[in-house]
Amino acid sequence: MSRLQKQVVRVIREYDLFKANDRMILGISGGPDSVALLSLIFNINCLGAIYSEVTIAHLNHLLRGRESEDDEQFVRNLAKRFELPVIVERKDIKDAARRQKLSLEEVARKERYKFLENAALKVNANVIAVGHNADDNAETILHRIIRGTGILGVNGMRPKRRLAPFSKIELVRPLLFSWRKDIVTYLKEKQLSYRIDSTNFEKDKFRSKIRTELIPFLEKNYNFGIKKSLIKLGEITTQNYYFLKLQADTLSEKVFIKKNEEKDKVPGEVILDIHKLKNAPPILQQIIIREAIVRLGTPLREFGYENYKDILNLSKQKKTFINKGIKKYLDIKIEENKLYLSNKKYHLEEKPVLEEVVLKIPGETKLVKLKYVIKMEVREIRNGFLEKFKKNKTKYNEAIDFSKINMPLTVRSRIQGDRFWPLGSRGIKKVKDFFIDNKIPVMERNLVPIVTMNGQPIWIVGFRIDDRVRITKETKKILIMSFVALSMSIPVRLPSES
Repeated sequence: MSRLQKQVVRVIREYDLFKANDRMILGISGGPDSVALLSLIFNINCLGAIYSEVTIAHLNHLLRGRESEDDEQFVRNLAKRFELPVIVERKDIKDAARRQKLSLEEVARKERYKFLENAALKVNANVIAVGHNADDNAETILHRIIRGTGILGVNGMRPKRRLAPFSKIELVRPLLFSWRKDIVTYLKEKQLSYRIDSTNFEKDKFRSKIRTELIPFLEKNYNFGIKKSLIKLGEITTQNYYFLKLQADTLSEKVFIKKNEEKDKVPGEVILDIHKLKNAPPILQQIIIREAIVRLGTPLREFGYENYKDILNLSKQKKTFINKGIKKYLDIKIEENKLYLSNKKYHLEEKPVLEEVVLKIPGETKLVKLKYVIKMEVREIRNGFLEKFKKNKTKYNEAIDFSKINMPLTVRSRIQGDRFWPLGSRGIKKVKDFFIDNKIPVMERNLVPIVTMNGQPIWIVGFRIDDRVRITKETKKILIMSFVALSMSIPVRLPSES
């Protein structure tokens, strides 16, 4: 058994990469790493069964014309040589990148893993093995450091992980602790040919420049063992991270508000207790938020440090209701000391959040969707009642001249073209412009209830009434409007008549 074979056997056993009854997909591109992986796995299994079945899988990216065609044929020939079944698929990555408005590298990676997962499902495989090596890992760590990363990013690649948060398929990397030079030596010893991807040497790709320019420069001028140092940094960081992860997991039991979710199924929403989250150290808060994102099946590589900070900063605000999108993958909502995270939309719906509802006057009207009730009360002005009301009112209480009201009054969300005359202003203004002037976030505008008369706003709840229904010296009766949460305490105090 060669030195490289012994090392791979040790890694398989140490990290429990697969077992004798596992069915495996080998992701084979035709490059040196994947060819070595195929040979090593095949030969090791001949010495003692380490898996049940193996299938080769190859995705033709159609990026390099004739070269891509030759790669595909090379992999088909490998499958014949090793007498293994092969699954081949073609995907126009350039077209997909153009449609998705993403880089070629990003789309190629995403489509490759999607293809490997589908191939695994097709043959009922529970393990996918790929040929990432130690050089790849060092380059990944350095790449993330340059681009900006946290403790988790410095970990680099791991030998084994779930393909996706709720997937039963494991992604394994048997060559992760093997250096590229040792892999090439092994191939020479075994007289195995391989393909070279010419795009690996293009200098206009950031990752390729790290491999072909930056690392050689660092090796020559600063530290010949820079790659080993990066791998060591990754290992130490991993140990630190998993210690913190254990602390965060214990705390998560208290922070996550349980719902009846199906096991091993991506939930549509996760809910966190903000008060308990804020009591945790900042690093554990970030790990808990990361866990929430993982549970939602959202791509972690799309979220950076600033995105985590945005979420945590929002959770510290004292507003009773916040609605915001974080990038294009995650929506968050804060209500009643709870942080809601979802991969569905809480906002920006085409139709209003609150359909038009007729208000009972006098009486109470429940707005079940918004979890509020609007109370309407008609009162006469006498014995200093109005002065006491003004002294104790909140932004959720308003009083208007009852004689200026035409029934019925309704409440709804904003609609296009809404206009009103804000109290104290010089004239009529679009509700949209009023929202802009008052710095109401776009994500929250559909959630602001509006009381209307004759189809036009007379109260933007929590902000302003219409000047034309204001109380004057001639007013005899007033309509008191109160907006009260069904399940939380907003201070609303209506003084009794003395």
